[in-house]
Amino acid sequence: MKTITIPLSDNDHAEFLAIAKEEKRKPSELAVLLFAEGLDVFFCEDMVSIKKTQDEYTDEENTQKAKNDELVKTEGWYQLSCKEREERGFIHVSDYRSNHQYDKKTDSYSDQLIEPLAESIRETILKEVA
Repeated sequence: MKTITIPLSDNDHAEFLAIAKEEKRKPSELAVLLFAEGLDVFFCEDMVSIKKTQDEYTDEENTQKAKNDELVKTEGWYQLSCKEREERGFIHVSDYRSNHQYDKKTDSYSDQLIEPLAESIRETILKEVA
């Protein structure tokens, strides 16, 4: 497990300890929970995306990427419209994860980055507390 340190003035540290005590939390537990909540709040309106690592692609995405790679090699591919490409089986596979990821199937946006990260951080500390 990795750690992140946050520099605090002596006064801020004392205040934080008092708040943790009042909330009946260890300072480290409170810091982790605040960090997770802060991620959600900080990125609720700002978009951030990061490139996927190879192990983050699903089997379905890897299969589709291979199919897309073959389709792109067909003659006249770049003259086809988006609709014609889709009719031939091309489905875009994003190379990025984002907190504002558009899903064409559901015509909605989802958070595939910040919310899962914040939830994982919360779960880690709450498992230790239980």
